[in-house]
Amino acid sequence: MRDIKYSIRFLFLLLIVVGCEDDDEYIAPNTFVDAAFTTTWGTATVRDIDINNYGSFMDLSNGTTKHEWTIPEGTFFLEGPLPTRADSFESNIIEGTGKVSDERTVHVLFTKGDSLTPIKLHNEYEEYTEFALPTGWDAETNSVIIDTLKTVQKGSAWVLDYTIFIDVYDTIVADMEIRDLEGNTIDFKNQAEIDIKFGEQLIFEDLSRQNNTSRPTSTIWTIHTIEENEEDKVNIINVNEEKTIDTLTFNKRIGKFKGRLVSRRDRTETVQADDETYEIPVVFNVTALDEALEQSGDVIELADNTIEVPLSSKLVPLTEDVSTNFVVEVNGTARSVTSVVQSPEDASVLVLSLDTQLEGTDAANTVTVSYDGGSATLQSVDERVLEAFSSAPVEVYVPVPVNRVGMIQKTTEDDVILVAFDQPLDPTSVTASADAAMGFSVMVNGVPLTVASVEVDPADSTRLRMILNEELYRDDEITVSYAGPGDIRSIGAGELVDFGPDMVMANEDNILGDVGNYENPIDTDWLNTGSNGAGAADIIVAPTPDVISMVEPTGNVMHLSAPDGNKPNTVTSATFPFEAGVAYRVKFKRYLGSTTTTTFAKHYFGNQQIDDSWNGAEDVLGTWQLVEFTFTADATSNGTVRIQPVPAGISDVYYDDYIIQVDDNRP
Repeated sequence: MRDIKYSIRFLFLLLIVVGCEDDDEYIAPNTFVDAAFTTTWGTATVRDIDINNYGSFMDLSNGTTKHEWTIPEGTFFLEGPLPTRADSFESNIIEGTGKVSDERTVHVLFTKGDSLTPIKLHNEYEEYTEFALPTGWDAETNSVIIDTLKTVQKGSAWVLDYTIFIDVYDTIVADMEIRDLEGNTIDFKNQAEIDIKFGEQLIFEDLSRQNNTSRPTSTIWTIHTIEENEEDKVNIINVNEEKTIDTLTFNKRIGKFKGRLVSRRDRTETVQADDETYEIPVVFNVTALDEALEQSGDVIELADNTIEVPLSSKLVPLTEDVSTNFVVEVNGTARSVTSVVQSPEDASVLVLSLDTQLEGTDAANTVTVSYDGGSATLQSVDERVLEAFSSAPVEVYVPVPVNRVGMIQKTTEDDVILVAFDQPLDPTSVTASADAAMGFSVMVNGVPLTVASVEVDPADSTRLRMILNEELYRDDEITVSYAGPGDIRSIGAGELVDFGPDMVMANEDNILGDVGNYENPIDTDWLNTGSNGAGAADIIVAPTPDVISMVEPTGNVMHLSAPDGNKPNTVTSATFPFEAGVAYRVKFKRYLGSTTTTTFAKHYFGNQQIDDSWNGAEDVLGTWQLVEFTFTADATSNGTVRIQPVPAGISDVYYDDYIIQVDDNRP
């Protein structure tokens, strides 16, 4: 039986309000009149409970001349005290009391589900009074919503009638309906079997929420094998949903099956969980499709030299080696099939491997695959055995030439050159080659260097990793070329297309990362920690230059404005590591506005100041320039980067693409 969550011990005061004067023509006597009542649910505005459970109601009023509790059909007064846990409360029903009680405290047993079960309070007083009743909570004002109840004069008495509505949850009575996909109702309760072809669907609807006030929250449909013992049953369909309507597909097995519906309500703080199981009385007779299981669709060779043979239906998992039942012929000459497996992506596709692989030149030949029909293990899920087929044409894979794509990159840390292609490369073509570097040539600063090693990148099979026989530097001019023939192939045996000489770009390894791109608003990556007077810092769209140059900003730029005697102070919000004794190279794009009269700005790396001077002959106002300088860190620190234009004079300067990197240029 359900646990009893509430008892009279936990009653909370719902309402205590003293009567007051509210009518100029009425003068209340000096007697003390008030009203109060409480219930099991305290101040809650939602009062719910499950059937065969009880709630308590207490009238705490003063000055009443008459008091009554009235309960509806399906409820009973109980004699207290009551246990907090019991299998049944029927033995506590007060016989012969009817539906009205003048007791101050009553315990009411609910045996009928009804979302509006009325419990009526009737009180009479000698004086007029009002009652402030909390009815909810106003989230906007963060206060209790109050409803004022007034007594009404009837004869010589002042009367208060108030109804407390209780939401009583009934026990679940499971019921259901079955329909076909056209929406026609199937009278499953008056027939022995429903005949279904394998793969067909039926619509199942849980009607449990329509017939009573039980309000289930989930529905479980189970279709299972028919066994004498419950533990031997095997589910072929098991669906657990919050929705009441499900379309069930019978595509797991053929045979005769039974089903059940479990309609379930989850437990809440006030209402117990409940469920009921409905055993569906009809047998579902699932039969195999009438059509044959056969080879269906184009047979194709893939780039990995396997052959895909599609069938008309999904197969059960293979339990034996069936490779001897298949043969592939090229111009009538047989090639042995070494293995047959199911495709992991599609159980209706067989994947064949040959002892002698097909070549691209075989596309000009007649290539076929045949099956002798001699294996019972090749059968569909609905137990149809695969029909024999012969001379199904095979579409031979023709290797696609492999093109170089993207930028050739050099990693500064390990001097690896990464060359990307448009197809995955075959590592075995590299390891089996006597000279995998054959066909490649690399020039460094105009001098040819030997390729020491070549391998397929383990992290990305579309890239080759090349290492030269000498150390490389970031500022080296490196080109890579390829002129076949060579031994490296794609997974599909495609040959590399000649390319080059193509430039190699060294990784920037920017310590600042994206911070130096100035794409985020000011006070995000860069902070203006304080300006003097009209000094300002902002991140804006790049200005149109007075003089066009080969240098162009990318996206937004940082603008530092420093009129005479005024300056902003911009600093990164993050810190960056600098190591004592290590040389760093700083590179950026700079634009000097035409009104600029100052000659430099201060750049700080941690606490180390380096000046960006623009008093050389090559420094021109109104145009974008590349600026580059190096410095050696005088201390190890984890510091910010700071830029500050210097007065006196006018400083109107813009920065973009700010890079700080360990100096790896060739000495």
